[in-house]
Amino acid sequence: MTYTFPLWIPVTAWAIAGTAILLALVFRKTLVVLMVGLSVGALVGLLIAPAITIDRVVLDDEKLEQTTGFWWSPTVKGFHYDEVASVRIIKARGRKNREYEAWVVKLRSGGTREIDPGDLWDMNRADIVQRLRDKGVEVQLDVR
Repeated sequence: MTYTFPLWIPVTAWAIAGTAILLALVFRKTLVVLMVGLSVGALVGLLIAPAITIDRVVLDDEKLEQTTGFWWSPTVKGFHYDEVASVRIIKARGRKNREYEAWVVKLRSGGTREIDPGDLWDMNRADIVQRLRDKGVEVQLDVR
């Protein structure tokens, strides 16, 4: 199973980039207006839209893996089922006391690994948890 963002999300990001560039060119009366519009268009078009487009979570017969981040330096996180003793989903606190959901993966080797899932992983948590359980991975849900 491969999870991706609904098509309207990356299309909206690309539309925002194009609109910002178009408006900058149409209303280029001052250099400031032109530069701000082109900067917003470039930021969204070169950073945000491609990142949303490449984001994916893959849950197959061997692993749960997420690819996220910028197109030139993607981040891959997840785990192979054969390494896992159990998974516990908790609420954790990060920098500035910000609360986030964490997946604490207890490894068969005795160690643990904490994964901060991305938005796409979070959006599909219920289905991912059910599919992991169907594959024999013990998942404890300590968040609601």
